[in-house]
Amino acid sequence: MSAVKQKILIVDDDAQVTSFLERFFTRHGYLAATASSANELYKAIRIDQFDLIILDLILPDEDGFEAAKRIRVTHETPIIMLTARDEVYDRIVGLELGADDYVTKPYEPRELLARARSVMRRYVGNGHADQTTHNLRRFDNFEIDLVRSKVTCISDASELHLTSTEFALLRALSEVDGDVLTREEILSAVYGNSVQITDRAIDAHIVRIRKKLAAMTESDLVLTVHGVGYKLAAKVHSHS
Repeated sequence: MSAVKQKILIVDDDAQVTSFLERFFTRHGYLAATASSANELYKAIRIDQFDLIILDLILPDEDGFEAAKRIRVTHETPIIMLTARDEVYDRIVGLELGADDYVTKPYEPRELLARARSVMRRYVGNGHADQTTHNLRRFDNFEIDLVRSKVTCISDASELHLTSTEFALLRALSEVDGDVLTREEILSAVYGNSVQITDRAIDAHIVRIRKKLAAMTESDLVLTVHGVGYKLAAKVHSHS
């Protein structure tokens, strides 16, 4: 029985780009669909489920920043943003709005493929915890479910909605139980060695995690250790 193919939605108003990427990802074993506008994107995600959205920053009816923000209201699907402007500001804003990664045009297709595989691997693999180990971790008023890739507020059972990258980062911080995790260690744990990501990208994801945690608690649970990295302020307890 063959494995279910992962499905990618490519959003770009350049028909040559979408046509090429559709063929490229199909050739590498994925199911690919395309959209040429934000409205087509919203329609596609209403009627179908995708494992990844590749989203161009410039669309005819809405910019990619706003599109990413709207997607994140209802979907946790990984997003890779494409931008023709190699500016740190664009990258950080995109990440703060919920994108998991970004690629600057022009790009090598195989680089985009590597980024796509890395992001989807985190999204699918986050929940595949070793069943012989503890699958739940608690800190402060939160519980991390390693099997279901969920973070829950214990007091009211509400779910903390994290992107796959944010979950992977919080999970990595919980694994060292109060020790400092350097940016290099975060990059290795979250992205692996196949993707080149800047420290600013990690900082942007930390900002989003802090905001989401702060909405449910009065404590600052992710501390910055200047010049080194980050750590959780609360003790982590593991159990099955």
